[in-house]
Amino acid sequence: MDSKAEKISDAELEVLKILWTHNESMTERQIIDALHGGSGWHRATIQTLIRRLCEKGVVQKEKKGVFYFSAAVTKREYAQERTADLLNRVYGGNAKNLVSAMLNDNILSEQGIDDLRSYWRERRNEK
Repeated sequence: MDSKAEKISDAELEVLKILWTHNESMTERQIIDALHGGSGWHRATIQTLIRRLCEKGVVQKEKKGVFYFSAAVTKREYAQERTADLLNRVYGGNAKNLVSAMLNDNILSEQGIDDLRSYWRERRNEK
């Protein structure tokens, strides 16, 4: 994804979430309809967000009579890049410091900790 994730605003992310949820190309009208009610944004605002995402290369458009828009990055790619960015910028690339902060600040629930233990055991058994 080439560091595009950190350049995506929260508002632009809402458009991407719509595209990820629908998992298929959508017209501008479909995106506007999906966002308009819940966001309170005007049509022109949503059009601007779509245009910016296209300019940033995270949304692509294709003309099929009308323009259809689709995510050029997956939700997983976006999450991976944002996680790596957080880890590097805030914790100097040290995952232990990230996990320690999550434990010390009670960000992880007991269930979350148990889930991580199970995940870690599964990963170790795969190797």
